[in-house]
Amino acid sequence: MSETSLGTHVILFTSCKGGVGKSTVCANLAMALAELGKKVLLIDCDFGNRCLDIILGLTDESVYDIGDVVLGRISPEEAIVKDKRTPNLHFIAAPYNFSNNMSKSAFKRTVETYVKSGHYDYIFIDTPGGVGEPLMFAASVADIAYIIVAPSRAAIRAAERTAVFLESKGVRRERLIINKLPGRSVKRAKEEIVSVIDETSVKLIGVVPYDAELIYAGDAGKLVDEILSTNVTAAFENIAYRTVGINRPLFYNIKRLKRLK
Repeated sequence: MSETSLGTHVILFTSCKGGVGKSTVCANLAMALAELGKKVLLIDCDFGNRCLDIILGLTDESVYDIGDVVLGRISPEEAIVKDKRTPNLHFIAAPYNFSNNMSKSAFKRTVETYVKSGHYDYIFIDTPGGVGEPLMFAASVADIAYIIVAPSRAAIRAAERTAVFLESKGVRRERLIINKLPGRSVKRAKEEIVSVIDETSVKLIGVVPYDAELIYAGDAGKLVDEILSTNVTAAFENIAYRTVGINRPLFYNIKRLKRLK
């Protein structure tokens, strides 16, 4: 992807390991891109365990879900919730339960409807932890996958497994986002990052340092536009620039990292 490329880019966010902050990264990167003037549609595909609406602060606004569109109950436009903080951010909730009537082909046609509308620069699809039908649905339409990993042995192994699975499903472009990077010097953090890249064999697109404020913000429905931590806001801005094809150093404007609590 590059700043000059045309059309809508579909990015899936995933990890075979739960608890790595995948939905938090997805939501905050969407807002960071919206602040750059990009139009972003977030689709929650964590069927049966949705939480993206909570992180976005849009729980009370979500009436319909992506399942309603896929099953033909409503039009594609009726499912969309417009974020009140910016006109560039839109959202579609996940259903509370997965319906066996939903097929991968119908899901793909639905997402392609949003792509062909020309209204969005990016469509983000948030998937649950693990391998299952939601991830396969998302893989069928994605241009690229952002694999979220925390700096732990279990999460790194899961990221490697995720990358192999996605490649088997036809997703050839994969990028790594290391989340919750804890308090070390930037020099030592870079050494750890190299180790993670070596173990997963996936190219890195960004790093989000550990900060408890990001966790509290997610519970309160606040995103980077309201977060006070300069490390967090700088991290997502850096990833947003790199997403649109503008080179930014990984730790640009990021100061000393914080220790895990």
